[in-house]
Amino acid sequence: MAVIALKNQVKKRIETVNDAYLLEEILNLIEIGTEKEEIFIIPNDHQKELDISLEQMKNGDTISNEELNAKVKGWLSK
Repeated sequence: MAVIALKNQVKKRIETVNDAYLLEEILNLIEIGTEKEEIFIIPNDHQKELDISLEQMKNGDTISNEELNAKVKGWLSK
């Protein structure tokens, strides 16, 4: 089906919709489909922290999620 025909069908169907939630969702889909890709620039201080974290991971200086949860549980129970 041609793009013009699809647009006309969408317009006709939207005109019959009275559900605000559905219209919001349709609008969200259209916005997602038409957004231009933005380049996110990480602030320098965040990049430094990320670099530190990556270095820690490379060196094996990490703990498992289970270990962390146990530590937090211990802190909260004090």
